[in-house]
Amino acid sequence: MTHKTTLFSLITGLLLLAATPIFAQNSPTKEEKGASYETNKEKEIRDEIRLTDAKKLKAETKATARITEANAKEAKRIDEEATYAAKQAKRAARMEAKAQRNRADADKQAIKSAKAIEKSDNN
Repeated sequence: MTHKTTLFSLITGLLLLAATPIFAQNSPTKEEKGASYETNKEKEIRDEIRLTDAKKLKAETKATARITEANAKEAKRIDEEATYAAKQAKRAARMEAKAQRNRADADKQAIKSAKAIEKSDNN
């Protein structure tokens, strides 16, 4: 019985050993190697193109960001100037109103003094 088990194990091992080259991977032929090389070369070219496109996009984005930043600074400067001009206009309007009040007061005073002079002349 032990001979049968041993014999069976040896025969199975020999069959597996004999069948191994059948299942082994075939080595690539020159055509397959050439096709693989061409595929890799095309892939490298596409990767290089993608990389240059990405670099161009990055440069364009940076340029656009700089332009946008400059436009934002200019808009801020214009806004500050407009705010300053509005403050000056408001101040000028207040001063003009005050000057008109002073002129009106001066006119009233002139009328009073004219009446007073007239009254003193009549006396």
